[in-house]
Amino acid sequence: MKAFEKIFLYSALAILFFYVFLVDGNVESQVATQEEIRARSIVIVNDAGKPVIMLSANEDGGIICVGNKDGIPVAKLSADSRTEGGGRVDVFNGDGTSAAQMCGGIYGGGIIINNRYGKISTLIVADKDGKGEIYVYNGAIVVTNKDGKVIGSLP
Repeated sequence: MKAFEKIFLYSALAILFFYVFLVDGNVESQVATQEEIRARSIVIVNDAGKPVIMLSANEDGGIICVGNKDGIPVAKLSADSRTEGGGRVDVFNGDGTSAAQMCGGIYGGGIIINNRYGKISTLIVADKDGKGEIYVYNGAIVVTNKDGKVIGSLP
Protein backbone atom coordinates (compact mmCIF):
# COMPACT_ATOMS: atom_id res chain seq x y z
CA MET A 1 0.00 0.00 0.00
CA LYS A 2 1.28 3.40 -0.89
CA ALA A 3 1.77 6.10 1.76
CA PHE A 4 -1.09 8.20 0.34
CA GLU A 5 -3.49 5.22 0.52
CA LYS A 6 -2.48 4.51 4.15
CA ILE A 7 -3.07 8.13 5.17
CA PHE A 8 -6.47 8.13 3.44
CA LEU A 9 -7.50 4.78 4.97
CA TYR A 10 -6.38 5.69 8.50
CA SER A 11 -8.08 9.09 8.25
CA ALA A 12 -11.33 7.48 7.11
CA LEU A 13 -11.14 4.92 9.95
CA ALA A 14 -10.45 7.67 12.51
CA ILE A 15 -13.45 9.71 11.30
CA LEU A 16 -15.67 6.61 11.32
CA PHE A 17 -14.45 5.70 14.84
CA PHE A 18 -15.09 9.26 16.06
CA TYR A 19 -18.61 9.28 14.60
CA VAL A 20 -19.65 5.83 15.83
CA PHE A 21 -18.31 6.02 19.38
CA LEU A 22 -18.50 9.72 20.21
CA VAL A 23 -21.10 11.50 18.10
CA ASP A 24 -23.58 8.64 17.79
CA GLY A 25 -23.03 7.69 21.47
CA ASN A 26 -24.19 11.15 22.56
CA VAL A 27 -27.36 10.83 20.51
CA GLU A 28 -28.11 7.44 22.06
CA SER A 29 -27.46 8.68 25.60
CA GLN A 30 -29.98 11.47 25.07
CA VAL A 31 -32.59 9.01 23.86
CA ALA A 32 -31.91 6.59 26.74
CA THR A 33 -32.58 9.18 29.47
CA GLN A 34 -34.22 7.52 32.44
CA GLU A 35 -37.77 8.66 33.05
CA GLU A 36 -37.87 7.35 36.61
CA ILE A 37 -35.50 6.38 39.41
CA ARG A 38 -36.80 3.98 42.07
CA ALA A 39 -35.18 3.62 45.48
CA ARG A 40 -36.22 3.35 49.13
CA SER A 41 -33.80 6.11 50.06
CA ILE A 42 -31.28 8.44 48.49
CA VAL A 43 -28.58 10.21 50.52
CA ILE A 44 -26.48 13.02 49.08
CA VAL A 45 -23.30 13.81 51.00
CA ASN A 46 -20.97 16.80 50.96
CA ASP A 47 -17.20 16.66 50.34
CA ALA A 48 -16.65 15.66 54.00
CA GLY A 49 -19.01 12.69 53.64
CA LYS A 50 -21.74 14.24 55.82
CA PRO A 51 -25.35 13.67 54.67
CA VAL A 52 -26.86 16.98 53.52
CA ILE A 53 -29.93 15.79 51.59
CA MET A 54 -31.89 12.66 52.43
CA LEU A 55 -34.90 11.33 50.55
CA SER A 56 -36.61 8.31 52.04
CA ALA A 57 -39.87 6.45 52.42
CA ASN A 58 -41.52 5.36 55.66
CA GLU A 59 -44.81 3.81 56.72
CA ASP A 60 -46.58 7.21 56.54
CA GLY A 61 -45.28 8.27 53.13
CA GLY A 62 -42.08 10.10 52.32
CA ILE A 63 -39.49 12.36 53.92
CA ILE A 64 -37.16 14.99 52.48
CA CYS A 65 -34.54 16.14 54.97
CA VAL A 66 -31.90 18.84 54.43
CA GLY A 67 -28.87 19.05 56.69
CA ASN A 68 -26.21 21.65 57.30
CA LYS A 69 -22.52 21.19 56.52
CA ASP A 70 -22.12 19.05 59.68
CA GLY A 71 -24.90 16.67 58.59
CA ILE A 72 -27.31 17.92 61.28
CA PRO A 73 -30.90 18.22 59.95
CA VAL A 74 -32.12 21.82 59.60
CA ALA A 75 -35.33 21.28 57.58
CA LYS A 76 -37.65 18.35 57.00
CA LEU A 77 -40.76 17.87 54.86
CA SER A 78 -42.73 14.71 55.59
CA ALA A 79 -45.99 12.84 55.47
CA ASP A 80 -46.97 12.25 59.08
CA SER A 81 -49.52 9.84 60.58
CA ARG A 82 -50.00 12.23 63.52
CA THR A 83 -51.67 14.66 61.09
CA GLU A 84 -54.10 11.91 60.01
CA GLY A 85 -53.02 11.83 56.39
CA GLY A 86 -51.54 15.30 56.14
CA GLY A 87 -48.07 16.70 55.84
CA ARG A 88 -45.59 18.36 58.13
CA VAL A 89 -42.69 20.80 57.82
CA ASP A 90 -40.06 20.96 60.58
CA VAL A 91 -37.29 23.55 60.97
CA PHE A 92 -34.37 22.95 63.34
CA ASN A 93 -31.67 25.14 64.87
CA GLY A 94 -28.11 24.53 63.74
CA ASP A 95 -27.62 22.11 66.65
CA GLY A 96 -30.64 19.95 65.70
CA THR A 97 -33.06 21.40 68.28
CA SER A 98 -36.63 21.77 66.98
CA ALA A 99 -37.34 25.46 66.20
CA ALA A 100 -40.72 25.36 64.45
CA GLN A 101 -43.27 22.99 62.95
CA MET A 102 -46.18 23.44 60.60
CA CYS A 103 -48.65 20.68 59.84
CA GLY A 104 -51.92 20.12 58.07
CA GLY A 105 -54.46 17.33 58.28
CA ILE A 106 -58.12 16.55 57.86
CA TYR A 107 -59.11 18.77 60.82
CA GLY A 108 -57.07 21.80 59.87
CA GLY A 109 -53.54 22.90 60.47
CA GLY A 110 -51.20 24.09 63.14
CA ILE A 111 -48.04 26.07 63.71
CA ILE A 112 -45.72 25.48 66.64
CA ILE A 113 -42.86 27.83 67.47
CA ASN A 114 -40.35 26.53 70.00
CA ASN A 115 -37.90 28.39 72.21
CA ARG A 116 -34.17 27.75 71.92
CA TYR A 117 -34.49 24.74 74.22
CA GLY A 118 -37.00 23.01 71.94
CA LYS A 119 -40.03 23.64 74.22
CA ILE A 120 -43.25 25.07 72.80
CA SER A 121 -43.47 28.84 73.19
CA THR A 122 -46.33 29.62 70.79
CA LEU A 123 -48.99 27.31 69.37
CA ILE A 124 -51.59 28.22 66.75
CA VAL A 125 -53.89 25.32 65.98
CA ALA A 126 -57.22 24.24 64.53
CA ASP A 127 -58.51 21.19 66.37
CA LYS A 128 -61.59 19.01 66.61
CA ASP A 129 -63.91 18.48 69.53
CA GLY A 130 -65.47 15.06 68.91
CA LYS A 131 -69.11 14.49 69.77
CA GLY A 132 -70.31 11.40 67.95
CA GLU A 133 -70.58 12.01 64.22
CA ILE A 134 -70.73 15.80 64.51
CA TYR A 135 -67.48 17.74 64.92
CA VAL A 136 -67.14 21.31 66.12
CA TYR A 137 -64.02 22.93 64.71
CA ASN A 138 -62.06 25.16 67.07
CA GLY A 139 -59.06 27.39 66.74
CA ALA A 140 -56.66 28.45 69.46
CA ILE A 141 -53.54 30.47 70.09
CA VAL A 142 -51.51 29.44 73.13
CA VAL A 143 -48.44 31.19 74.55
CA THR A 144 -46.16 29.61 77.17
CA ASN A 145 -43.21 30.67 79.29
CA LYS A 146 -39.68 29.29 78.88
CA ASP A 147 -40.61 26.17 80.91
CA GLY A 148 -43.60 25.35 78.69
CA LYS A 149 -46.25 26.49 81.19
CA VAL A 150 -49.26 28.22 79.57
CA ILE A 151 -49.32 31.95 80.34
CA GLY A 152 -52.10 32.96 77.94
CA SER A 153 -54.46 31.66 75.28
CA LEU A 154 -57.21 32.63 72.87
CA PRO A 155 -59.90 31.40 73.46
